[in-house]
Amino acid sequence: MNWRFEYHETLGSTSDLCKIRAEAGEPEYLAVQAFSQTAGRGTRGRTWTDPGGNLAISLLFRPADPATFIAALPFLTAVALYETATHFCPSPVGPMPFMVKWPNDLLLDGRKMAGVLIETGGPQGRPWVVVGIGANLTQAPEIPGRRLAALSEKTAAPSAKAFGEILVAQIERWTTILTAQGFAPIRAAWLARAHPVGSRLAVQGCETYITGSFSGLDAQGRLLLTLPNGETIPVVTGDILLD
Repeated sequence: MNWRFEYHETLGSTSDLCKIRAEAGEPEYLAVQAFSQTAGRGTRGRTWTDPGGNLAISLLFRPADPATFIAALPFLTAVALYETATHFCPSPVGPMPFMVKWPNDLLLDGRKMAGVLIETGGPQGRPWVVVGIGANLTQAPEIPGRRLAALSEKTAAPSAKAFGEILVAQIERWTTILTAQGFAPIRAAWLARAHPVGSRLAVQGCETYITGSFSGLDAQGRLLLTLPNGETIPVVTGDILLD
């Protein structure tokens, strides 16, 4: 893959620009990065605040098998984020502070350090996929009701450019593994970096709140939640709250 990096001092949203380029016919493997992002967003319409000095990058793909790629992409990206963070913080004191949370958040000491937003579009014969990634490197924004962390709490924060370059290399590596071996090795890598099986958690939806224990991922990447009555159910969507 020959990635084309495009850098901007300030953008409203790297993903919005990436989608504009995609709709205009831009080939895949475009990486749009902003060193300051003024209108970033997360899942379910949330805003992603960027105080500056953090990572804001979006990547354009045009996969040959969109369904398989899109299903694996959240887990692939989460593993790549984990490995990039540990690249810059390889020898922590005590237990490894990083952990992935279903499906694609990166936590630092139990607080969110990075998140992912995946968007799709384009004609059926030539679909595009844009993955937007935000990571707190130098500082975590203060958002009421949310517990956030920054990489600088553990090590000297790398530049956003350096972090982005390593992250894209990791995403490329895992994309190659997906193409050659399917979802199974990505699923295994994600589980090895996630909250342990048996962890107590809750799944919060728009009108639901379900508690149970984490029982792994199924072959499609759905979270398996074991309820207090012993029944195990697959979770397709929802906010995951860890005890």
